Amino acid sequence: MQDNYLAYKIPSFAKREAYDFDATEDSLAIYKELTAIGEEIEKCRIRNI
Repeated sequence: MQDNYLAYKIPSFAKREAYDFDATEDSLAIYKELTAIGEEIEKCRIRNI
């Protein structure tokens, strides 16, 4: 039970800035592939301006 009824505690739903993940070969390969996809998208955006 709550000890102090004058103070109302609100739960925090704030998300962390970054998430930790295990740096395995599979995750690094996925990260590299996603980075390459992001770079290709950026090139297309610049080209279509």
